[in-house]
Amino acid sequence: MTLENLLLVNFKNYKDSSFNFNSRFNFIYGDNGNGKTNLLEAISMLCYTKSFLQSSEIECVKYGESEFEVSGSFRNSLNSSQKVAYRYSADENRKSVSVNNEVLGRLSSFFGELPLVVLAPGDLKLTQGTPGDRRRNFDIIISLMSHLYFDDLKNYTRIVKQKNSLLRDNLLTKKYSNSKLIDLVEPWNTELIDAGIKLIQRRAGFTTEFQEYMNINFHDIVGDRYQPIISYKPDIYEGFNNGTFDVINIRNRFENKITEFYPLEVKRGMSLVGPHRDNYVFTMLKNGNSFDVRTFASQGEHKTFIVALKFSEYEYLKNKTESEYKGEPILLLDDLYSELDRSRKEKITNLLPKLNQVFLTTTDTGYLELLKQNFKEDELSSFNIINGTQKAAG
Repeated sequence: MTLENLLLVNFKNYKDSSFNFNSRFNFIYGDNGNGKTNLLEAISMLCYTKSFLQSSEIECVKYGESEFEVSGSFRNSLNSSQKVAYRYSADENRKSVSVNNEVLGRLSSFFGELPLVVLAPGDLKLTQGTPGDRRRNFDIIISLMSHLYFDDLKNYTRIVKQKNSLLRDNLLTKKYSNSKLIDLVEPWNTELIDAGIKLIQRRAGFTTEFQEYMNINFHDIVGDRYQPIISYKPDIYEGFNNGTFDVINIRNRFENKITEFYPLEVKRGMSLVGPHRDNYVFTMLKNGNSFDVRTFASQGEHKTFIVALKFSEYEYLKNKTESEYKGEPILLLDDLYSELDRSRKEKITNLLPKLNQVFLTTTDTGYLELLKQNFKEDELSSFNIINGTQKAAG
């Protein structure tokens, strides 16, 4: 999958700008605050139907305007073109996404049709942030590969919300007796366990598969000095092993923990047990000793781990969707080189030619010479962004 062109109208600091992109590498440079990241954000909105920065639609409207439009033409592995347009009106508080001029009824039905991988400074939260940050990242990867998982995740989220609503209502009103509340909560617990087991099983299988990609990409950047480890930690099963999955054992543990935590759930008015509280733990092995990335890694090690993780995400999605019409993902790299020493910058740059279409932003034009050593002249295009306008490169 490649993005051939892009039109931005009243999007953030872009008034009316169009771009024709290279099918291989697009080098986007300029000083901070001129709109480089805004350009990547617009691309993500076409692929994800939402911003990777989690900006609201109203935040994306250019100051003084009341609506914006982002549109672009994509070409898939079968050489078929697809035009996607994202429009938002602040006056009507309404957004619409159209594909080949047909407005989508359900945006979720389009999720995963245009595979995309994003690496941005905010991704440091994957190694430094909360379990929820890591869950969301891996849920997106699995959902891009599997609509079934995406549907299962939505169903599980619905069940948790319904159970939370019941518990919260009782916490505020105290209108149910203990026996009545148990009768009301029990059906939701049954649904939560059934739906939750599906997520746990898929997350466990994914982690085992993904670890192989992580090993390869981390080695390509760092060599043999470190070994990365991604451990899936289900909330209901302390000491869980990625390589084993016993449905009966999982169900028993799930039921026992829900029973154990029920008094606390009633007291707090929320569901405290299940995959919505799972975690992924990142560790690295060095000289036979392991250390937790979140606690002990340097800034450079954090960034290296995340770069390897995102390149692994790319390879994973490529291999899982390659036989379909979607083709390889598009890769957005926002400020790729920060926090990295020269050796790792060079090794990462050497890996870029094996990727599909790449968009890279930076304030340093010096990296362009490094990239020219890895790409043919017709494989690399550069764009100088100044205050939301494309200027002649060079």
